[in-house]
Amino acid sequence: MCDYVPPVCKFRLIERGTGHDLVYGSYAKIPLDSIRIGMKDTSFQVKQSVDTAHQTAFLYFTALANQTLRVGLPGKKTSAEMIFLLKTVGCCGVEIHGMLMNDNPDPLPKDSAGVFLVYFRL
Repeated sequence: MCDYVPPVCKFRLIERGTGHDLVYGSYAKIPLDSIRIGMKDTSFQVKQSVDTAHQTAFLYFTALANQTLRVGLPGKKTSAEMIFLLKTVGCCGVEIHGMLMNDNPDPLPKDSAGVFLVYFRL
């Protein structure tokens, strides 16, 4: 018997066209504390993992169900539904093998580390 551990969703908010990380680094334009994940009647802030040696970072949260990504910027609030494509791993584990945003049928790309690239328009 094993214990169920919900999968962790790792992602970056990337500027379309340039590929710049919008939350971490010299091109950051979105404050970390403005990014939240909504679920039913509650929301929580995403966490960030920083690799200072490689000057990269990714955002992450525990994925309990399909959730809503909410980004609040001065004068603008954006939300998008995150739809997880899951697969069973081992006896009772689950991992996210793909993610869709809103009604787009194409799964989001991942980088070489398996982090989803969410293209975001400011």
